[in-house]
Amino acid sequence: MTLLQRKQELIQQINNVKDEDVLIMLEEELTYRLQNKTDITDDLTPDEQRELEKLANDESDQDTVSLTEFRNATGKWRTK
Repeated sequence: MTLLQRKQELIQQINNVKDEDVLIMLEEELTYRLQNKTDITDDLTPDEQRELEKLANDESDQDTVSLTEFRNATGKWRTK
């Protein structure tokens, strides 16, 4: 696919988008990349980069408890 074909295909796809959030996302990404930046993480400090990597690698449910555990832990506060 040539560059011109790719551009035409993208224009057609954008013209068919009905979701404004998708258009906003595309606009933000294009604006960011046209500023000669390759990734949103380019401006992060090394500490911020490590924190982001730590958050990405954390188990999302590590602090989750079951409904039964929650009820047992809060039972005395839920009584009349």
